[in-house]
Order: sequence, then structure tokens, then C-alpha cells
Amino acid sequence: MFKVKSTNSDGVWVDNVRTLDIEVLPSFWETPFAYFLYVVAILLIILITVYILFTIYRLKHEVSVEQQVSDIKLRFFTNISHELRTPLTLIAGPVGYILKNNQLSADVREQLLGVERNTNRMLRLVNQILDFRKIQNKKMKMQVQRINVVAFTRNIMNNFESLAEEQQIDFIFETEKDELCLWVDADKFEKILFNLLSNAFKYTPVGKSITVFIREEENTVSVGVQDQGIGIAENKKNSIFVRFENLVDKNLFNQQASTGIGLALVKELVEMHQATISVDSKLGEGSCFKTTFLKGKEHYEATVEFILDDSVKAEDTTSLPCEFAEARHDDSKQDAPDDGTVETTLRQKAQATMLIVEDNSELRVFLRSIFVSKFRVVEAVDGLDGWNKALKYLPDIIISDVMMPQKDGLELTKDLRADMTTSHIPVILLTAKNSIESKLEGMEYGADDYITKPFSAAYLEARVDNLLAQRAKLQSLYRSNLMNMQADEERKDDEQPEMSSHDRKFMDKLVEIMEKNMDNGELVVDDLVSELAVSRSVFFKKLKTLTGLAPIEFIKEMRIKRAAQLIETGEFNMTQISYMVGINDPRYFSKCFKQRFNMTPTEYRDTYGKSCKL
Repeated sequence: MFKVKSTNSDGVWVDNVRTLDIEVLPSFWETPFAYFLYVVAILLIILITVYILFTIYRLKHEVSVEQQVSDIKLRFFTNISHELRTPLTLIAGPVGYILKNNQLSADVREQLLGVERNTNRMLRLVNQILDFRKIQNKKMKMQVQRINVVAFTRNIMNNFESLAEEQQIDFIFETEKDELCLWVDADKFEKILFNLLSNAFKYTPVGKSITVFIREEENTVSVGVQDQGIGIAENKKNSIFVRFENLVDKNLFNQQASTGIGLALVKELVEMHQATISVDSKLGEGSCFKTTFLKGKEHYEATVEFILDDSVKAEDTTSLPCEFAEARHDDSKQDAPDDGTVETTLRQKAQATMLIVEDNSELRVFLRSIFVSKFRVVEAVDGLDGWNKALKYLPDIIISDVMMPQKDGLELTKDLRADMTTSHIPVILLTAKNSIESKLEGMEYGADDYITKPFSAAYLEARVDNLLAQRAKLQSLYRSNLMNMQADEERKDDEQPEMSSHDRKFMDKLVEIMEKNMDNGELVVDDLVSELAVSRSVFFKKLKTLTGLAPIEFIKEMRIKRAAQLIETGEFNMTQISYMVGINDPRYFSKCFKQRFNMTPTEYRDTYGKSCKL
């Protein structure tokens, strides 16, 4: 409100007040409309925030559910894969045996080869699932070595030649060099190339071509597979390496359904090499998968294990697609029995006892059928039963499954190694687990060998033969070192026969008893059994296994070897030496000595003695 009044010339105020009403309007941001907008904006912000949070939660939930579903699928496939290994063994083993028969008709042989091929395919799928599971759990290790990638690739391709001929596919290999070295994990590189080739052959029609190429750049080497197949649709290209994703419409291409794991596994294996994989594909024209590896080995992480020898040769990969490749590779690393031990091994096997510990009755019967003509076979249905029968029968060799009720194979092996009665028995473990960690665990528990299912029956037989041959060599070594079995600080470890700690204690104690009673002509086997505090049967079996000698033969061997040592000193005459080693009849002593050294004590003295005492 604005009021005005006036005064006259004399300064007297006149009562003529005039009033003007003035209204001051607020700023826009202070108007009710503005406040309304503020409320609306706040409500919108709250709604948008809630929507965003809800959307994020929903997406996370969907991703989580998808991950859980994927993990459930993978876990299910993994469990099924482990279970499939035993049935695959029961298929592959008998088929392999039958195929050895040269009298099979061509039709029957072809059908059996088809069974073998499909068994191998099933195992390859099983291995892919297990490999992918190990990658997801970060349990797959890298063992990098230097290989000739050209020869390695060429030999893998050789295994697809018959398939290319059957499907009338032109199979081409392009490379500018015959030798090009690359640091890779040979096993994983094989799986990468094998999956890419399998994928190419699966989707390439009859009469088309598949090309494998190797190209060298300044710092990289590219290995790729190009086909003239059906190609990949544009809307599928982003899902090429997604697990469980089937990229081909089965209605458009009549082919076996894919598991959706192969290419996902390839990508994971490539990335483990710090390499890259790219795809160029056009629908109806074909696809090109190219992997690019860095030269050298500096790009690998510190956790990678390097094998600094060329242990993988090109010729070793001749049969890589065969799913018993692992068994063949392992077998190639084993020393075959030399001529000097074959006869001994066969003689041992003819009298040997084998214990088979397997909870699967069909596999147990199959294993028995392999060895029943060569061994006295004893069967056990689980680890606990196996332990009891090992103590009862004291077998010469044990073949055991790993995953069993009551007591698993690892626990059984540990118990066998911890008990002096059974510590000398060779143990072969059979398992569906094919990881390096599982094998190391088995070896740490004391297993002599670790074979994954399905296995080649011929390979298993070869491993049994090798273990018995090695045992024969050790027996010969033990016999030649009988007088030196006691602990001697001056002897180097590598000069001593290799044996377990329990076996070493057993032999040390036995030799110590013999040393104390060397001049005791009345010493008998029961005296040794009493001193060692073991049963007579355990003593006989263990001594025979470790030295190849019966107790009486062992006592005689110890006496005659000690006599030879005394003769070499030249300090005693033959009669004295005869009594010093517990043989009270000098004529019998001379006879035994000649049987052992093929010469009389006098001839031995003249040949090896330092001096002559008459």
C-alpha cells in the first residue's frame, strides 16, 4: 500500500491522504505452479530411480538365473560324463579285442570300426565337457612347449583323410614353410585344431573343400580352417562362441545336433594361450576360423609351466583323434621290458596273483577276462574289501578303481603304502578323472600308475608287463646289493635300490639280522620270522617280491656273497671263511660257491684276491 499527503506553503499538513494499493508478484520459481512442478519432478525422479533399480535387479536376477541354469547344465553334463567313462570302457575294450582277430569278415570288421569310431566320438564329447568344466573352475593348467606347428598340424590332418575321402571333400593344406616352431600347450593346441576341423567337416556338403592354412607374420603365426560349408547367419554371429548355443538350424542342414560346447571350448583354450580367434563367414558360402598366436614365450603368465625339451614330436600325433591318444602317448614314454627281463617277467606272471578292486561288476568281469589267462585273479567289490583281500592274498599287483564306496582307491593306496605287509605291491589306479591334478594326487598317495577311462586293454596289459619287468629289474638290483642294504652314510642315494620306506626298513632289519648271525650255522627261516615279528606267509611273499629269492635262497646268497668279500681280502683261508659264513662243511661251501660264481673259491681268490693265505 502506497499513501501520499501534502502540506501548504506554511508547512501545515493538509488532510488529503491518497492511497494506492500495490501488489508485488513473486518470481516464477516461487509460484505455486513452480512448486507443483517441483513435486512432479521429485516424483518422476523417484519413479525413474525405482525403475532403474528394479531394471538392474531384474537384469542381475536374469543373469544370475541364466548362470545358474548354465552351471546346472554343465554340472549335470560333467556328472554324466564321469559316469559315461566306465560304459565307454566296456564298449571300447571288447571291440578292440575283437578287432585284433584277423579272421573277421570285411562286413563285421567295418561294423566294429563304426562302433569304435562312435565310441571315440562320445569320448571326445565327454572330454570337451570335462575340459570346459575345468576351465570354468580355473583348474586347467598350461604346459607349454616348443613344437613344429607345421608337422604337428599335418599329422592331425592325416587323421581326417579317410573322412575327407568318404565325404568327397577336397582337403587342402597351405603353408609356406615345412618347419615353423611355436610355443603352445600341445594337448590344447590339438583340441583347438581338432574341434575346428570337426566343425568344418560337420557342416561342409559333399564335393566342397576344406583348407587348413598356416601363415607367418612378423610377430605372430596364424593357424586357420576355411571351409565351403553352409556358413553362419548374421543374427547368429554374435553367439558363435557362446556355450550350449546351436548355430545351425537343423531343418536347413540335416546333420547331427551339436552340444554347443566345441567352439566355446576352442575360444577358452585360445585365450589361455594369450592368442585370438576370429571368424569370417557368409551364409551359403562358408566360414573361416583363424587363430593367431604370438611368437616366443614371453607373453605367457608366470603360472604357466614350461617344458623345455622337444618331447612332443610330429610322429607322436599320428593317431590324435583316437580317444585313446592319452594312453598311447603315456605308453610311448614307458620303457618296454628289455630282453633280459622278459623271460623273468613271464615266469613271474605265470605264478603271480592279481587283485582287481572295482565296484562296477561289468568292468570287473571285463578286467578279469583280460588277465585271467595270465594271472591268478582275485576280485574285490570296493576299497574296504580290497584292503582285506590284499592282506589275505598278498597279490603281486593290484588294479583298483578310484571312486568306490566304503574306501576309495586313493585311501586304499595310502593304506597299502603305510603297511609294511603290503607296501611293496605295485598299484595301478583306474579313474574317470583325467586332470593333471588328479594324476598327481594319485601318485602322491603312492600309485605306480594312473590310467583314465576309457582305456585300451592292450595299453593296460603293457603297463602291467612294464611294472612286473621293473620289479624284476629291482629284484636283480636288490640281489646285487644284498651286502650293502644297510644304511650307509657314505653311499649316495642314487646308488641305492629304489624302494619305499617300509620296504627299506624291512630289508635293513633283515640284513642286520643276517649280519649278526652270519657265522650261525643253525640259523633257520623261523628265526628270521621271529626277529622281524611278521607272519611266515608275509615274510615269504614280501622277500620273494623284493628280491626274487625264497628265504633259504636268500640266506645262502647272503652267506656266499659275504664269503666272496672275505676271499677278496686275502686274510683267511677257505676253511676259516666257510665257518665264518655259517657253512660248517667246507666241501658244501665250495659247491655252493661254484654254483653262485661259476668258479671255485680258490679260483675266485686267484682272480680277485689281494693276497694268498695258506
